[in-house]
Amino acid sequence: MASGASITASASVQPASALAASSEDSLYARIGVLLGLDKGMNSEVDLIDRLEKGLTVGAVQALRSGVGLTDEETFQLIAPRRTLSRRETLGQALSREEADKAVRVARVAAHAQQAFRGRPAYTAEWLRTPIADLGGRTPMQALVTESGALAVTELLAIIEYGLFG
Repeated sequence: MASGASITASASVQPASALAASSEDSLYARIGVLLGLDKGMNSEVDLIDRLEKGLTVGAVQALRSGVGLTDEETFQLIAPRRTLSRRETLGQALSREEADKAVRVARVAAHAQQAFRGRPAYTAEWLRTPIADLGGRTPMQALVTESGALAVTELLAIIEYGLFG
């Protein structure tokens, strides 16, 4: 594989069918699928255990495919192109910060898929549509910060459970 080839290839905005798992799947199982991890993601503790072992660039590649991240989204939300290409070439794991950012994107995308009941095209569109409650940002733009991710998660809870007020 050419250095960075899988990182720099343009991704479609249409999520892969892996994201369209049934609504019975747990949020953690969805996160695991999006990150290309082995089965067994059933809780936050499972996710912590996996993060402590480290994530590879392969997790970013799986996330790009599963969520349909563009180059711009990947390099803005997770790590710069050169950093990811270097890690891939050298076989290095993502830093803890990069891994946390990848999990942040996977967590919100999985939650959105769950909230929208397995409608991947609608989920992809929603993640990229400006929302007044996010200050006119798209949910993907809000994921740059943890506070933004929490705001998106709150919106998804409102959508999913009909919470108002």
